[in-house]
Amino acid sequence: MKNHINFNFNVLTIVFIVSVLIGANYFNFAYKAFIPAVALISGMILTSIHNDNSIVSYTKKWSPQILSYSIILLGFGFKPGNILKVSIAGLSYTIISICGTLILGLLIGCLLKTRGKISVLISSGTAICGGSAIAAISPIIRASHEDTAIAMGSIFLLNAIGLLAFPLLGHLLHLNQIQFGTLAALAIHDTSSVVGSCIAYGQEALIWGTTIKLVRAIWIIPISLAIAIIYSRMKQDSKPATYQKSRKPWFIFWFILASLLIALIPSLQVVGEQLKHSGESLFMVALFFIGYNVPYTSIKSVGKKVLLQAVILWISVSIVVIAALKLNILG
Repeated sequence: MKNHINFNFNVLTIVFIVSVLIGANYFNFAYKAFIPAVALISGMILTSIHNDNSIVSYTKKWSPQILSYSIILLGFGFKPGNILKVSIAGLSYTIISICGTLILGLLIGCLLKTRGKISVLISSGTAICGGSAIAAISPIIRASHEDTAIAMGSIFLLNAIGLLAFPLLGHLLHLNQIQFGTLAALAIHDTSSVVGSCIAYGQEALIWGTTIKLVRAIWIIPISLAIAIIYSRMKQDSKPATYQKSRKPWFIFWFILASLLIALIPSLQVVGEQLKHSGESLFMVALFFIGYNVPYTSIKSVGKKVLLQAVILWISVSIVVIAALKLNILG
């Protein structure tokens, strides 16, 4: 009976918080810039107060799907020309940043003597797209659940910090919308935190940040294939293709199709803008669910060496990107 009451209480609390987040975002609340951070933190606080395993299982299952759906809906408000322009502009430094981050991350891991598999996960998560990259690469290198959880915990902690700190940093450095979108896409790990910080900064930052980040996310596939081949040769394994079980970012292609649909049928532009706003609201729900799945205990379990590697790599990448922006090497 007590468990049933707790379950109902948590469900009602979640419904209330989600309703407030959607309403505040949809009606252009005065403090809209803070809603992504509020969504994430409120999820973390609620699960720390009372972690309900039955709800966790549902939110863990639905959070990546809701995030995918929200990004697809955002596509209805993006012009294909802008997506193509940003993709072409960001392709060269996306490739350079991914390769550079992977190499630097592994070197830092060697210097700190971080366990090999965790070092690969941290480097891949920072280079590509955070938790999604870690989830894709973990089965390839046969990382233990503990190693995966530790890597996820460190990346999530930095994501939460990035979501809160980067908009403030952008204003402090007087970055314009395009510069901030580029910084967020290249320096923040997960797509969720990139989109959240860009929503807080402005609509043009949202276009640039989301598009460049989705271009980066596509690199999960070739990087996973490369790691699978390298790892199978190192281990002389007769089963080289565990990467086939990894999740592919198909939502990116639906995002592009959504944009093309509105371009081909101009009469749907008003509907497209409404769908885009719905995507932003749904995104807040995804952030809340993501926060609910990472209680304080999981972050607390992250080892010092792992966290130090993740922090050093993250700060190094951020400094390089900011310097490149200020020197007009990037957008």
